[in-house]
Amino acid sequence: MPQKNSAKIEEKQINAVKDFCSGILKDYKKVIKSIWLLKQEVKGTKDLLTIILLDDTKQVDGITKKKIETKVLEEERKIKNKYKISLYSSFYLLSDYWDLIKHGSPTVFCEIREGVPIYDPSGFFIPLKKLLLQGKIPGTKEAMRDLIAKAPTRVKRVEVLFKIKILEHLFNAVVEAGQAPLILAGVAPPIPKKIAENLKIHFVRKKQLEPEYAKYCDEIVKYWKKYEHGEIKVDWEDIDDIAEKTALFVSRMEKLMGEIEK
Repeated sequence: MPQKNSAKIEEKQINAVKDFCSGILKDYKKVIKSIWLLKQEVKGTKDLLTIILLDDTKQVDGITKKKIETKVLEEERKIKNKYKISLYSSFYLLSDYWDLIKHGSPTVFCEIREGVPIYDPSGFFIPLKKLLLQGKIPGTKEAMRDLIAKAPTRVKRVEVLFKIKILEHLFNAVVEAGQAPLILAGVAPPIPKKIAENLKIHFVRKKQLEPEYAKYCDEIVKYWKKYEHGEIKVDWEDIDDIAEKTALFVSRMEKLMGEIEK
C-alpha cells in the first residue's frame, strides 16, 4: 500500500512539472537553455524546485528576464491550485552559470548532481551531469574520488617501472662487460644473445674463464629477452638474483681483461 501511494505521488509530481514546463516554454522557448528538477524536503513535505537556465548569448535583457519570472510565478500558482504541490524556481544566466562552474561552486555542483533533466534540447545539462559523476570536473567530490582511486595504480606502476629500469641497467652491464674482453681479444663485438657462446669459444675452452660466468651471462640475457617479449613479469626475487650474478660477472670480466692485457 505505501508503495502504491508513493507511485501515485511520483506520477502526480511528474505531471505537475510537465504542465509547468509547457506553460513557460510556450512563450519563452527560444531563450530557455535548460530546465531541471530538484526534490527537496521542506517542512516534512516533498516540495519541488526547478532550475531554469536562461541563454543570455541570445537576447535576454532585464525586461525579458522580468517577464519570464512573472510568467514562472503565474505557472507556479496554477500548479499549486491544480495539483496541491508547491513548486519553486531558481534562475541562472548561462554566462553566470559557467563562471560558477569554473570557480567550483558547491551549490551548483550539488544542483547538477541531484538534478533530473526536464527540458534540455541542446544537450547542455545531461553531458554536464555525466562528466561530474565520472569525476571529470576538477574540484568536485567525484573528481577527488577519481584521483584517490588512481593513486594505488600509480604506485604500482612506479614499482613496475622501477623494477624494469633496474633490470635494463643490469642487462646492459652484462652485455657491455661481456663484449669488452672479446673485443680486447680481437673478436668482433657479438650481439647480446651470442655473448655467452663467444665467451665459451674464446675463453672457457682455453681454460681462461670458468664456465659459470658464461652461464650467468646467458641466463641474464635470456631473462631480459623473455621480459621484452612479454613472456614473464619481473619480480623482486629475480632482480636480487640477477643483481648478484651481474656483480660477479662484471668483476670477473674486469679480471679477465687484466689477464688478457698481460
